[in-house]
Amino acid sequence: MDTTKRSPIDRLLFATFLKGRTSSRDVWEEKGDMTPEDNQKIIEETNEIINDDSTYPFISYLSDLLAKSKPSDDAVKKLHDCIDKVAVALGHDSTDVFRALLAKLIEEPEEKQTFDRLLEMAEKFAAKHE
Repeated sequence: MDTTKRSPIDRLLFATFLKGRTSSRDVWEEKGDMTPEDNQKIIEETNEIINDDSTYPFISYLSDLLAKSKPSDDAVKKLHDCIDKVAVALGHDSTDVFRALLAKLIEEPEEKQTFDRLLEMAEKFAAKHE
């Protein structure tokens, strides 16, 4: 099993389609151990979600956005925190909150479709739910 921690950008990419779990490392840290059954379950869930056609547009859009904007690790961590706050406040899955933010960003004029704008939207949304 890979024991290296994922970068914040990798975690952000995974967060677009992995509900409730952004890496096997998180489960390992949470439980203190990773059974072969845990690992197999994560692999199966990941493959199922990756093969879901509704996932591809989000991953593709986010990959392009990250390549264009090149956000810092701190900015990505800040976005994760905002998304988590909103998800807890609304009782929704963080993946769904993140997809909703991406959908709103896509509605913006192309020149405003930046990571900074995404973070700004997330911060405003999180501030409403504090």
